[in-house]
Amino acid sequence: MAASTDDDLYRQGSQYRLWSFTATELASIREKVNAHAIVKIKREHATNGFDDLPVEFLTAEEEQDLVQYYCGKMQDMAGLFKLPSHVKATAIAYLKRFYLRYSVMEYHPKNILHACLFLAAKAENHFISIDSFTQLLTKVTPESILELEFTVAQALSFTLMVHHAFNPIHGYFLDIQAIFPSRVDQVGAAHDAARRFANDSLFSDAAFMFTPPQIALGALAMANDALIKDYLGVKFEKKAELLEQLNTVIKKVRSYIDEGTRELAKERVVAIDKKLYFVRNPGKLNKRKAEDNGTVLNGDAKKVHLEKAG
Repeated sequence: MAASTDDDLYRQGSQYRLWSFTATELASIREKVNAHAIVKIKREHATNGFDDLPVEFLTAEEEQDLVQYYCGKMQDMAGLFKLPSHVKATAIAYLKRFYLRYSVMEYHPKNILHACLFLAAKAENHFISIDSFTQLLTKVTPESILELEFTVAQALSFTLMVHHAFNPIHGYFLDIQAIFPSRVDQVGAAHDAARRFANDSLFSDAAFMFTPPQIALGALAMANDALIKDYLGVKFEKKAELLEQLNTVIKKVRSYIDEGTRELAKERVVAIDKKLYFVRNPGKLNKRKAEDNGTVLNGDAKKVHLEKAG
């Protein structure tokens, strides 16, 4: 079966070797990145005299939610530049992979996403000059992107090629059409819908957990479950055990694609970003604490009592 061959080839590549995990492994990596960043930032705070401030650090779950939010922003930005689906998908993959190496407490996603999109456009042969790129963005300079480009590439272990589910979807489309020529309308509609579901998968952990052909089958099954069952019935006519295993994988993929459609409440994003602001700017906590106590700090760090009205 072509899908098996595709899977075999994929499993020999760097994307599978470096960026494929179980759910347990993925959670462990995120916890370790979060814990490492907290130790590092606490040390920096102490060096700068901020170790006595009540800084509330982000949890690994909060970090993941913030990255998820900025994946959505990446999609919006790709639309702004009218970039094709594969460039957008690669940029999102870069962003998600970057934050398996670094914490959002070390590098804010609003800065990293620009570098990821610019790098993805180059990697996918859709080059945009740095000047043209920054002209459409507010408060972003060429230097701010270029100085992060190497950091991003290094975090990605310089594995810039990313395989997505879009190509396997097209491959299945051709194969299914050949097997069921009388159902061409169904096949065409399933193809278009599956691409939308594959796009939803970008906002989940599916790409870390499954191969592109597996994600493609899950997306197609969500688009037209009956058609895909008939198709796999033909392809695995005498391989019932393998078909059962594949159906189990497809079911799991579908649950991850559903996860990708989850929208974060705006209030949660604002609350997380507020915590992040004080992690990155602990001196602001000092000022807020002083204001809460009816004092402010001047440039010499002397307390000046605020005048009370009335």
